Amino acid sequence: LRTSASILWSAWRSTSLCWSATRQSRAQAANALKVATFLETHPKVARVVYPGLASFPQAELAARQHAGGFHGGMLWCEVKGGSAAGRRLMDTCQRPWSLCENLGAVESIITCPSVMTHANMLPEDRLKVGITDGFIRLSCGVEDAGDLVRALKIALDAL
Repeated sequence: LRTSASILWSAWRSTSLCWSATRQSRAQAANALKVATFLETHPKVARVVYPGLASFPQAELAARQHAGGFHGGMLWCEVKGGSAAGRRLMDTCQRPWSLCENLGAVESIITCPSVMTHANMLPEDRLKVGITDGFIRLSCGVEDAGDLVRALKIALDAL
């Protein structure tokens, strides 16, 4: 009886987690689209890359391959002002954004790779792999999209 109960519990838990993960991923993708759309309009942002945007270089391919318009929760942008602006944005962006090198969590995370994860690389080597000084990586979580956009706007306006 004990084994049967634990098997049933494990099956229920696995099903529950799959359902939750799907909802979480969809919420992250919806937030990423709203954040990317906002960033495209901000004067301190030079470029935004997210497969759900019409400006994405391979938008047609993404539309065909991403079932139901599901483009995920990750995006990146280029802030004007290089590493100094990237560091300032990363350091001043308030909650719900977190500063962390881990991506894909339920919390929204902002990083500036040129001063964090790739700081030990020579600038010319970073450029070879597409990481410019103002490169900002955003991993959108499940918080309210309005709160995410507001926090980014305040931090960007202060640059």
